[in-house]
Amino acid sequence: MSLTTRPTLDAPAEGRLTEWLLRSFALLALGFMIARWGYAWLREPQRSTLLLLLVSEGYTLLLVLLARRAAQRDLSLPAVVSTIYAAGFAVLLAPDQTQALAPEWLGATLQLCGLLWQLAAKIALGRSFGLLPARRGLVLRGPYRVVRHPIYLGYLIGHFGFLLVNFSWRNAAVLALLYVAQVVRMRREEAMLCAGLPEYRAYQRRVPYRLLPFVY
Repeated sequence: MSLTTRPTLDAPAEGRLTEWLLRSFALLALGFMIARWGYAWLREPQRSTLLLLLVSEGYTLLLVLLARRAAQRDLSLPAVVSTIYAAGFAVLLAPDQTQALAPEWLGATLQLCGLLWQLAAKIALGRSFGLLPARRGLVLRGPYRVVRHPIYLGYLIGHFGFLLVNFSWRNAAVLALLYVAQVVRMRREEAMLCAGLPEYRAYQRRVPYRLLPFVY
């Protein structure tokens, strides 16, 4: 079951400008990802976790560029700052001077599981996917029956797999800060959905966990 809202045709100019600036930032981040992580993988093709990071983050940034315009966006400073960080965090990760805490195959398996889970959630979401916390519609099917933000759960599984094989304190700090930003985005998005879609409160009661079943 899915309930979607019609995108507005007369969004404020500053909202359109902010969203296009963020899309431009996503395009730059995508180019950087391809250049840096593609090169790192070509140097060491046995490190499949590098390629899977490129595939996962590159696919996400590509979807951002194709997302439909939101009916309403959150242009508050916390939302914009957390979104910018979430869109560009991968430029801060480093493929070198890392330590493998687990075999490459284990990290790659976790990344694949996370990628497949987020793909299922993104297919359910369709073009309602976007950057800024926004009211693009309400989706109640598929992985959205398990947690309210299944795409973030897919990211978390994949990033955990990546960090297991490519551990450094720098990479750990970048990813820890990413999930601080993701929590901010989740909360801001839910506030918008509650304000604009009364049905969302009923959905919150049916699916009580945001990110991790039985935890959060």
